[in-house]
Amino acid sequence: MPGRPDVGDRPAVGNRPGVVDRPNLGDRSRWSNNTVISQRPQWVNMDRSVNVNINNRWNTAFVNPAQRGWWSPAPARMGFWSGWAGGVRRSWIPAHRRNIWFTSVWWSGHPFPVGGWHFHFWRHSFPASYWWRAPAWGRTTTWFTWSAPPVVWAQPVFYDYGSGGNVVFQDNDVYVGGQRVATAEEYAMSAMDLATVPPPQSDEQAAAAEWLPLGTFAVSTNEKDVEPSHVLQLAVSKEGIVSGTLHNIDTDQCQTVQGQVDKETQRVAFRIGESDSIVAETGLYNLTQEEAPVLIHFGAERTENYLLVRLEYAEDEN
Repeated sequence: MPGRPDVGDRPAVGNRPGVVDRPNLGDRSRWSNNTVISQRPQWVNMDRSVNVNINNRWNTAFVNPAQRGWWSPAPARMGFWSGWAGGVRRSWIPAHRRNIWFTSVWWSGHPFPVGGWHFHFWRHSFPASYWWRAPAWGRTTTWFTWSAPPVVWAQPVFYDYGSGGNVVFQDNDVYVGGQRVATAEEYAMSAMDLATVPPPQSDEQAAAAEWLPLGTFAVSTNEKDVEPSHVLQLAVSKEGIVSGTLHNIDTDQCQTVQGQVDKETQRVAFRIGESDSIVAETGLYNLTQEEAPVLIHFGAERTENYLLVRLEYAEDEN
């Protein structure tokens, strides 16, 4: 896309601190726990075999030669998302003093119920600007401790939702890269299932998790939403767990974000706050880019396309 820096040119993430540099567990005392975010909602009544079938069909799109290349959307589609993001950048970003968000002072004034997995407990070892960084794609693929299918991770996948994209809803079915993967209901349930992560077994396990920043984004709900009211900061652990914070600028309230990366598809799904119906999904590669299309599921009944617009930390703002 014109004007977009090459992924490899973005700053690499710095060295990780040792265990002695991590915050002590007493730092959690002011933060209540969100236990809802780790509980599977009742409307997600699919069994494991359905999820396996979805992933098997999804993987067909990766290995079928006739469908190769679907993971790189056409320039017109990339231009669509860039134009949407451009409206946000022109109208909204200059009006905000971004460096007041997610600083040590800011965190101290914004306690909220966090999920069992949250990079807040590890963030003290770095300056606030560190968590606004965008990792290069190569950095993310070598970050994880898992063993993933090589064919799935051979190329980065930019998940593009909606008409003309590579994730399309048609006649109550969902097609990924031209491959039918599930009914719309099954697809929504699989996103919530992926996003529902079991809590850590102990505070020590949570504190030992290491986090790679994915950056900070404005959350635009449609093309006319050029002055978004929400800001999202995300990070991902070595085990593929996604953690973050959604901040409502208008109300000055926060909600925790928690989910994970699917090593079989590069799909990322995460839950927000204590809602048992809302779940967001995108691709990991999307979250390394300047704008990231996301699909929001409102239970199994409705979906909407949102856009995450990457923000830069403003060092010179006071």
